[in-house]
Amino acid sequence: MFKLALRNVLRNKRRSFLTGLSIAFAVMVVIFLWTFVSGVVAGLFSSYVTGSVGHIRILNTDYLKRETMLPLSRTVPDYQRLITTLEQDQSVKLATGRIKFGVLMDIKGKNKPMLGIGIDPQREEAVLGLSKKMVSGTVLAAGTSETNVGAGLAKDLGLKTGDTLTVITQTAHGSLSGLNLKIAGIFSLGIASVDNRTFYLPLDQAQQLLDMDGRVTEIFILIKDPDKAVQVAAGIGKTLPAGLIAVPWQANGFLYFMMTIMKTIYGAIYAFILILASFTILNTMFMAVMERTSEIGMMKALGMKEGEISRLITLEALILGVMASLVGAAGGTLLAYYVSTAGIDYTAAFEKIRDVEIPLSYIYRGEFSWLTILVGFSLGVLFSVLASIFPARRAAKMEPTEAMKAG
Repeated sequence: MFKLALRNVLRNKRRSFLTGLSIAFAVMVVIFLWTFVSGVVAGLFSSYVTGSVGHIRILNTDYLKRETMLPLSRTVPDYQRLITTLEQDQSVKLATGRIKFGVLMDIKGKNKPMLGIGIDPQREEAVLGLSKKMVSGTVLAAGTSETNVGAGLAKDLGLKTGDTLTVITQTAHGSLSGLNLKIAGIFSLGIASVDNRTFYLPLDQAQQLLDMDGRVTEIFILIKDPDKAVQVAAGIGKTLPAGLIAVPWQANGFLYFMMTIMKTIYGAIYAFILILASFTILNTMFMAVMERTSEIGMMKALGMKEGEISRLITLEALILGVMASLVGAAGGTLLAYYVSTAGIDYTAAFEKIRDVEIPLSYIYRGEFSWLTILVGFSLGVLFSVLASIFPARRAAKMEPTEAMKAG
């Protein structure tokens, strides 16, 4: 029966080609969109983690209440001892101190709010990857009066590598303080809100500038399993001195809401794609089978039983589904690989909303997975077979004379 089914598929090349093209297209679209949408969700999370909240942060409880004001008087003391203790925890991948402070810069008569972040360059390499994100120059070095400036901010200020950035701000005690920082390099993390308003400086220089010796505004933590941040934060919190709190990323209302809504949208889009693909394949297979009513009537007239005809048509659908799904999976794999490596560039769109504070990336890439390819291929085959069952049974039940007249 397999040879007969294969012969039938190859005999009517035009019909098989059009039917297979529809199946292949549906499979390709499913793989591409599943890859891209899942990559967007993962990219948004990664951007927010890198640019802002980490997996867990240790903060002063009073600082947390007024975080939008960046209060430098509410700090984490003796942070180096805490980091040493944290890194003994098997669930913690990295812990590093940061100081965040606000600066106002005058640009063409307008005040532009900037965010200064004091960092440990060596530790932050695992988080920010600045060495791979430099547009020009080099990564700042600890113990030097150097800075790395975001590409968008450098453009607004008219700065280039080797220039001096003069920073004037308030210290933790409320007095004015200033520091000249040589621009060692200009970076682009690909996150609009970071590149357009952020500069990094060595942590020790930030402590000197802000009168915060031995203190930081937060300890930024990455853990091995981000989904367990709540449990890990609870465990860390029990070991902290009074006045400090461990905050998991889920406690960030906006981020948690964004991730939840994005996953919901992702699920809805994926469900819509599957429904659309299944109806496309169902309609195509139904028309392909019903076009063969006279042929089916001839087979019945030659003595084939209803069950044999149903199995033959279903087997033909399986063969066609496998061949078409392979083509669709191949095309989907190429598109998935492209969108996962090159991505889709939204730079032009974000140039129009330069002051947005949400850490949106310029380029969104898909999340390539062979499992996605396998699932897309399997769905194409499954829908092809399922779509052929009803019309095959209907056609097989027709009387030979009626079927031949219908054809």
